[in-house]
Amino acid sequence: MFDLMIQTNVPLFEEDGGAMGGTERQVLTVAEKLVQEGVDVAILHSQTNGKDRIINGVKHLNVYRHYYDNSKVRLFCNHFGYALNMHKGYYMSNPHINALSPIEINSAEKSYVWFHNWYTCHELVPRIFNSKAVQSYVLKKGKKVNGDQVIPYMVPNGIQDIEKKQKRGDYLYWMSAFGKGLKEAVLMYIALYERDIRKPLYISIPPQRMKKDVDIVTRFLQDANKLNYPIRFLGELKYENAMKTLSNAACLFRPTLPQETFGLVYLEANQLGVPVITNEGDAAEEILTDKNNMIIRKNNNLHDIVDWLSDVDNKQVTVNMDTFDPDKVSKQWIGLLDGKK
Repeated sequence: MFDLMIQTNVPLFEEDGGAMGGTERQVLTVAEKLVQEGVDVAILHSQTNGKDRIINGVKHLNVYRHYYDNSKVRLFCNHFGYALNMHKGYYMSNPHINALSPIEINSAEKSYVWFHNWYTCHELVPRIFNSKAVQSYVLKKGKKVNGDQVIPYMVPNGIQDIEKKQKRGDYLYWMSAFGKGLKEAVLMYIALYERDIRKPLYISIPPQRMKKDVDIVTRFLQDANKLNYPIRFLGELKYENAMKTLSNAACLFRPTLPQETFGLVYLEANQLGVPVITNEGDAAEEILTDKNNMIIRKNNNLHDIVDWLSDVDNKQVTVNMDTFDPDKVSKQWIGLLDGKK
């Protein structure tokens, strides 16, 4: 019996078609930190070769062999639909089917759904939310379950090694997948450029499982940028390169919908001294406590953004990392094993 089993809805290995985005990186960050604390952790995700691996102390298990292995605690990552109706791009939506089956639930002493996005699901088991904002969103659309709680994201491995710039560059930086607001960001950038914000816009996306998501960015920018505004697509950037690009940016330019769920990139930006512009409604209020960030609210307009950007090069920000400290967050995870909240 494992102490903790994490069942992901996304592959992690490249040969399985995996790509290391924010959710994947956070799963590994939590798993590897808990192993360091003496927890026996397994991640159920591999679909290749029928083999298991141990990487940095974490047991990476093959889905087909170990699906019903027992654990003290089992985390079902983003179970917004019934996972056994999904397979490598095929998904049959059937809302009346519970997200988890009785045998899945009973393969662990305690089961939780670990929310990384704006999902809702059946109230069969308690939920672990990555922000108060996601918890509020879910509870407005459903019922509170005994055992629901918020455990913030951990600061991922590697961010501590990125140099904080004393003097940042002059470009605005948008980073995320296409569906997280890129079209709106580019249209807003063009409007700002026409209003004399003459900074270039750099765009990157994380490594994508489906390469059509790279193609759509390329085609969209070709369609939108006939007048050759200074928009530069950097392509797919791995985490280290994305953080280096972020550390040199005038700001993280995310005034778009949908918002982040937790907003790990907000935390990363402010930790690197880079101010953030984003919309209200997600976890920005929990992270962006420095007044030099801009949270766009219902009464703001485009001119307010122009004003904020006019001296963005000189804005210096800090972030309180106490809430997101890996040692503190790991105690919350370990608390699930002994029943403490």
